[in-house]
Amino acid sequence: MILALSFQVVLRTGVFSFASIGFFGIGGYLGSKLALRGLNELLTVVIVVLVCGCLGYLLSLPFVRLRGLYLGMVTIAFDQVMLVVANNGGSLTGGPNGLFGVPNNVTTIDLIVIAAIVVLLISQLERRYLGRLFEALRTDENLAKSMGYEVLRNRNFIFCLSAALGGLAGALESFSLSSFGTTSFGFSLVITGLTMAVVGGVDSWFGAAIGAIFVVWFPVVATSINGNWQAIIYGALIIVVVTFEPGGVYGLCRKAIRRLVALKRSSGRSDTDEKPELVMAVASKDSQVVESDKLNGQSK
Repeated sequence: MILALSFQVVLRTGVFSFASIGFFGIGGYLGSKLALRGLNELLTVVIVVLVCGCLGYLLSLPFVRLRGLYLGMVTIAFDQVMLVVANNGGSLTGGPNGLFGVPNNVTTIDLIVIAAIVVLLISQLERRYLGRLFEALRTDENLAKSMGYEVLRNRNFIFCLSAALGGLAGALESFSLSSFGTTSFGFSLVITGLTMAVVGGVDSWFGAAIGAIFVVWFPVVATSINGNWQAIIYGALIIVVVTFEPGGVYGLCRKAIRRLVALKRSSGRSDTDEKPELVMAVASKDSQVVESDKLNGQSK
């Protein structure tokens, strides 16, 4: 879910970046090395987040002016560079074999708590400054400038946030599996992260949670399907969702809820429409009685 959030924070601003996968690798290796040296897991996570955030900011300086396909190409190239460096890193990265024997002192409860803290922080940012910034940048950068936002500086911050989330996800991956290597990240992880963000929905962190559940659940259900076919199905799902429901599963659920509320309101209005007719009928009958009484009084 944290990896899906690292994709989501850039996609929601219209930034087509996959650099968080490269930082997933950096966070995994850095977290593994620090843990192997006996450093506390909590302190390791803090260091990984800070280092990846700073590196993400530095990476954003040459990339921040790129848009669309060009930005997507250079960030995928960055991921591939990180993969090549890891394969040829010698004792630093363990080469193709990776690093093994990472202390596994992080429980599932710890992972859930960390994910909940990250979601809470992102959701609070969305409700305040970051949410307005996301909407403005995704709608029109010129509009964001007219609203007083520093576009380039905020794009740097978004890169930094995405890199920090990607590095955190990589470190937690190494802790939970007690190992980390080149098989843990690469282009296949780009597809996985994009699937989580897009299928779940990029409009809210709920989408990241839904997408993460789907990616975890789908391979269990599709155990009889060959791995290549699973990648094809992931790609087909992205095409279908983007074409017919860009808001993802979260957007589909919101539309369903709105329709149900609209139907309930319309049924409520039909009930209230009948009541005024009844009131008018009673009122007209009363007025007729009053009018007849007045005529009788005048005749007397």
